Amino acid sequence: IARLMRAIHRYASGALVITTLLHAYRTLFMERFRGARWLAWVSGFVMTLLVWGAGVTGYWMIWDQRAQLITDSFLGFLRQTTSFAPSLIAYMTRVEGTQASWPILLILFGVHLLLFLIVAGFFWLHILRLKRPRWYPELHWVVGLGIVLVLVSIFFPAGMLPQANPTQLPEFITFDPFFLFYLPFSGTPAAIVLWSGLLLVTLGLTLLPWLSRAKRPSSITLPPPKVKIINERCTGCTKCALDCPYGALEMVERHDGKPHKYIAIANPDLCVGCGICVGSCDGVAVTLGSTPPELLWDAVAGKLAFAQAKAPEAGVKLIFTCERHAAHGAQPYLAGTEQQGMAVEVMTLPCVGTAPPDLLTRALNAGAAEVQIVGCPPADCVNREGNLWAEQRIVRERVPRLKRAYANAPVTALWLSPDNFAQAVAPTPAVPPEERLDRRRMIVPFSGKNLAVAFALLAVVMVVQVLLTNLPLRPYADRPAVAQVILADPSLAFSRFEGETAVTTPVAVAFSIDGAVVASQTVDPANLRQPEPQPIVIEQTLAPGEHQITLTFAAADTPFTLFDRAMVIAPGEVLRIGYDPDRTGSCYGDHCLKRIPVTGEKLIK
Repeated sequence: IARLMRAIHRYASGALVITTLLHAYRTLFMERFRGARWLAWVSGFVMTLLVWGAGVTGYWMIWDQRAQLITDSFLGFLRQTTSFAPSLIAYMTRVEGTQASWPILLILFGVHLLLFLIVAGFFWLHILRLKRPRWYPELHWVVGLGIVLVLVSIFFPAGMLPQANPTQLPEFITFDPFFLFYLPFSGTPAAIVLWSGLLLVTLGLTLLPWLSRAKRPSSITLPPPKVKIINERCTGCTKCALDCPYGALEMVERHDGKPHKYIAIANPDLCVGCGICVGSCDGVAVTLGSTPPELLWDAVAGKLAFAQAKAPEAGVKLIFTCERHAAHGAQPYLAGTEQQGMAVEVMTLPCVGTAPPDLLTRALNAGAAEVQIVGCPPADCVNREGNLWAEQRIVRERVPRLKRAYANAPVTALWLSPDNFAQAVAPTPAVPPEERLDRRRMIVPFSGKNLAVAFALLAVVMVVQVLLTNLPLRPYADRPAVAQVILADPSLAFSRFEGETAVTTPVAVAFSIDGAVVASQTVDPANLRQPEPQPIVIEQTLAPGEHQITLTFAAADTPFTLFDRAMVIAPGEVLRIGYDPDRTGSCYGDHCLKRIPVTGEKLIK
């Protein structure tokens, strides 16, 4: 049971990272990060960083050899960036393997939970500017994903690595690159390149809403500035406020003497310029920026007149599509084309939801042989609900709806991905008039076969993820040895040194291997006389074998030997040397310092 629960938790965490990155990728290339959307974009990046931190602390809490590498990497970072590292290393050395170590795990557990609570707060910010946010996918997806996750966890249960041993370098581990991608580079120059690159990329992407400009697919694209209400035309019908996906419109009581009870008030700070509100208003009281709403029809009439002038004997098929399609598959057809004797003209709008139904019928009355709406696939609209509202209007299920007289008129609809726009340009298959209304609907494929294929693909993806979360890693391929000095309370050694030497100058601490000084630092005597002086921690990687290891204090050219012994260090061994306060007598030779043993090991005298 424990291995199954660990597997579910681990694989679900990895799936969260994958879906988060895919969501960010999709949002980036759909350009849904500018203007009022900046809050969702920035909060998404913050959540991603928090989820990564929560995942790392989750692996850290296990306190196995993988956690040992995480600890070493974290302490290495602290040594390079702060003065706190020696104190933390000394504390961890003192409590390891004892009942006094519980605060460390409690802190990790607390940070793990706290990060997810903070994620919940940022998730609220993430959807703050959305009306009708979707919290969950459809039930069949929730159930299916849960079944796939449990089955994969049953077939691939998560085991555990050996317990962390601070006196041995881990020889072989498996790691999860979704969270622990940095471990193979930890302690190497490549780590600086990795973190610097990630920092620059993350910072650049986070600031993208202010560093980039939206590309307009053509000169005829309606400019999508902020929404504006023409007060004298507003009847207070509430349709625009109900349809707006971003809460940029609200209805308030009217006090200007007009007969209507309410008036729409725009909040430009929340507007993304989608124009869905323009399509909601059959009273022509909503526009974008300073553009009169009547110009929308003028642009349509100009398109029709131009097409009829080019091919006076051909019928005209007028396609209304969104900027997303116009920037991709529709781009080759924006200047017009001809298909089997039919002139095809493409009218680009910010969103297909921008087109009020009356605009379509006016185009038919002005001579168009067919009017077609080409929008995004189900649940894939750049503006969230534009395709949904457009569909419901032309099938007469949402106001403003297509007039009853035009229910079976040659008004068609296709809901395509942007790269498949060529299907719209092709001649429309003949459909009996009584079937035209139903043919405009977005049809979501839902069958047992489709679901089986979808969940089979999900299972394959999940298995690939399982394999990726258990990548092998030999962190120390050449199996070096490490000599480490940890003086948790250097005043104990200094008091004996000071008893034999009048110390008035800074104390030089030198660590030598085979007679060569490999590390040194200078300590203020005043610090060593304090009740709790700063610990001294020195670490050196060396080749396995026998080495003469020496540690000395020196002041005014007066050396004082704390440790001097020939030691045989095995491959992968971490030789740790610390002060023994129970010793008495001279501090020369091996009387002051000793090897710090593994918990339960007999001390070396």
